[in-house]
Amino acid sequence: MNILDVINAVKCLKRTGWMQLGVTDAETVAGHSFEAAILAIELAPIVGTNPEKAATLALVHDLPEAVMGDIPKWTSSRITRNDTEAAMEIESNSIVNLILEFLKGETKEAKIVKLCDLLSTNIQAKRYMRIGYKVTRIEEETKKQIFSILEDAELKPLRKKVESLMGFDSS
Repeated sequence: MNILDVINAVKCLKRTGWMQLGVTDAETVAGHSFEAAILAIELAPIVGTNPEKAATLALVHDLPEAVMGDIPKWTSSRITRNDTEAAMEIESNSIVNLILEFLKGETKEAKIVKLCDLLSTNIQAKRYMRIGYKVTRIEEETKKQIFSILEDAELKPLRKKVESLMGFDSS
C-alpha cells in the first residue's frame, strides 16, 4: 500500500470502538495518533527518552489499521490480529521498521507510546462523557491499563504527570 493511500486511510478511518458506543462523530485514527504523539513529546523527557523518537513512533503506531481497519477490542480479543503482517503491506521500509519497534514494545520510547496510546483514548473518553456519551467502560478500562503500565520501573516517574493529564487532583 503506497504511503499516500495509508495517510488518506487513517485520516478518514473513524475509531470503531467509539462508533459502536454511539459516538456520532468519532475521532479518526489519525487524530488519535496525533494526540498520542503530542503526549509522547510531553512525557518522554521526564524519563530521559528522546521525545522526537517517541512522537515519531506514536504517529505511525496505528498505521497497520490503514491496511486491516480499526478492529474493536471485543473482536481483537477473540481473533488473531496481525499488525506485523499489515505493517509489511506499507511501502516504506523506514515506517515499517518504526511500526515493528512499537509492536515489539521493548524500547523505552515504545513503552511510552503504548502509554500515550491508552492515555489519548482515556482523555478522549472523558471528552465524550462530558458531552453525554456513555463510554465509561472505555474510560475505566484504559485507566486500569495505564496504571498497570506505570508499574514498570522505567515509567514510574511519569505517574504524577499522567495523573495530572487524566484530570486527577494533585492536592
